[in-house]
Amino acid sequence: FLVMSSPSLFISWVGLELNTLAFLPILLSKKNKLASESSIKYFLTQTLASVIVIVGGLIMLVLQMELSMMVILFGLAIKLGAAPFHSWLVTVAESLAWVPLFILLTVQKLNPLFMIWSFSQINSNFFHLIVFSSLVVGSLMGLAQTSTRALITFSSISHVGWFLTGMAFSLETGLLYFLIYSVVLLAPVLLLESTNVSHINQLPLIQVKLQNQSILFFSLLSLGGLPPFLGFLPKWVI
Repeated sequence: FLVMSSPSLFISWVGLELNTLAFLPILLSKKNKLASESSIKYFLTQTLASVIVIVGGLIMLVLQMELSMMVILFGLAIKLGAAPFHSWLVTVAESLAWVPLFILLTVQKLNPLFMIWSFSQINSNFFHLIVFSSLVVGSLMGLAQTSTRALITFSSISHVGWFLTGMAFSLETGLLYFLIYSVVLLAPVLLLESTNVSHINQLPLIQVKLQNQSILFFSLLSLGGLPPFLGFLPKWVI
């Protein structure tokens, strides 16, 4: 709410930091070495991105506006996990439980999206580069994955390209896409959590655990944005 309602870059930055600190205990909810490692990676990456955002604000005071907007966009793209700054997101996602992963891929993206809309240059060449690389990297790198967490994460990177495209038209379009994506992502995440599936080769085992296997495949088709499912609607709008 702090980021959403703030007209000031500094207050928005404070909101980003509070959000990061609040998310770290969720990352550490799994008591193992991988969770500790991923939480440190998450913390260091977010801190680096925050420093870049603040540097962008300082450049605005001293130098030109355009360069400042580009530096702020660079910092926020790292926070979003948009390609080509996505590698931290994949390593962090691999060691998370399903519900924290869902939070990381949805709620944690809201603040950078609001800030990109408010404080950076939408429709600059750098913005377009982030959008296209997110769409391409998310789609192509997903083909090489066998882990379901990595697949969902690369799917999310691809969707970030769509969020940003929506934001380029209007805030309402971007938020509509974001809300529908969050709803559509929730179904496969809960199904994969309840069946404890971590790799693609375990998917046939779902037949035993799920009464209706088609629910999972319908939710995945919706996540892919195929008509006539709900996931197609925001793409159609854009």
